[in-house]
Amino acid sequence: MRWIVGTLIILPLALNAPSTAAANACVRLGWVPGGAQGLAAIRPGERLPLCGGAASGGAGLRPVTLVGAGWHGTLHSHETRVDGLVGVHALSSQSVEGGGHADLRKLRARLDTTRKNALRLRVVLATILITFVVFAPRLAVMGGAAAIAAALVLSAFGSTSLTLFALLTLLGALLPWRALWLFFGAYLIVLVASPETQSLALLGPHPWGGGRFFGISNEVETLLLAPALVLGLAAAPLVLLTVGWSRAGADGGGLLALLAAYARFVPRPRAAAAAVVALAVLFVAVDAATGGSSHVTHSVLHGNVFHDLWHRWGVSWHGATGAWGRGVVSAICLVALAWVATRTPRARVVDAFLLGIVVSLVANDTPQDVLFWGAITGVGLRRAV
Repeated sequence: MRWIVGTLIILPLALNAPSTAAANACVRLGWVPGGAQGLAAIRPGERLPLCGGAASGGAGLRPVTLVGAGWHGTLHSHETRVDGLVGVHALSSQSVEGGGHADLRKLRARLDTTRKNALRLRVVLATILITFVVFAPRLAVMGGAAAIAAALVLSAFGSTSLTLFALLTLLGALLPWRALWLFFGAYLIVLVASPETQSLALLGPHPWGGGRFFGISNEVETLLLAPALVLGLAAAPLVLLTVGWSRAGADGGGLLALLAAYARFVPRPRAAAAAVVALAVLFVAVDAATGGSSHVTHSVLHGNVFHDLWHRWGVSWHGATGAWGRGVVSAICLVALAWVATRTPRARVVDAFLLGIVVSLVANDTPQDVLFWGAITGVGLRRAV
């Protein structure tokens, strides 16, 4: 009888030990001994709770240590899927794990280099794609996928070279369109099996900002739209799984944009519209039921869809008009897309592309990316077909 009573007392204590240890842990700035170390990505306006009830602001990457009994190694969070990199929400809720083996200094150096190269990369890629649009439109359609593939290959080898990125993009764009089948299949495998490869790539979610840590960003989604559509409706299952699955792209706006675009290939518009809504809800439900977790499943299952959309529209307006230069570029891109929309006759794939861009502008929160890359690849698609 005594051992039964003892077991009943000890078992709850043992089961509660990890949560108790987590509750007693707190965050210190810097990498200090005696805890689990990591890099915290802080968004503008966020406050990082520290030991003693204090809080630290300032957007960007900050070295942190979670100190407490049992914490060691480097931090890991399912929210980021990159060993050593965590967000403020994960640290605040202590939904993190220790025991990792990340090289934090190397990780920080790589993220800093990628961040500094972000604008130059856009200039390089835009120059390549615009050149294709003018002189070889079919290559412009392939160029977006080629750029993503180039960034992934370089990321796998830990490289941030813009020169190699440009060369690999040029070579990849020379491949025939049917090679896109291989690209989407390989891309799905990379996103699922090695999410950090995409996270740390030159062209990707830019995790240092603390907004998105893995999967497919709005920029990448827009570059994928034309390549996905030229493969036709037969490619829809593969592409939708790659973009929308929470274990892969986890891009809800991209999922809606692609569903709407593919619906344009269906003869009956009303039936297609109803099917888009039904398939989107079904996709999210099945994803969540099989253990998937992302901002998409949380938004739908918790009834926050309209609140999230309203928030995204506010962020979108600020993103498009927050700087006069950005507003001018967005206006020019709108004119280019209007030119594509008013040219007749138009192939159905062009109509599908335009519909996808419209839905993407409604569903996503970075219209400047959607308009910029959408205008370039849209003109290229119009000239190619």
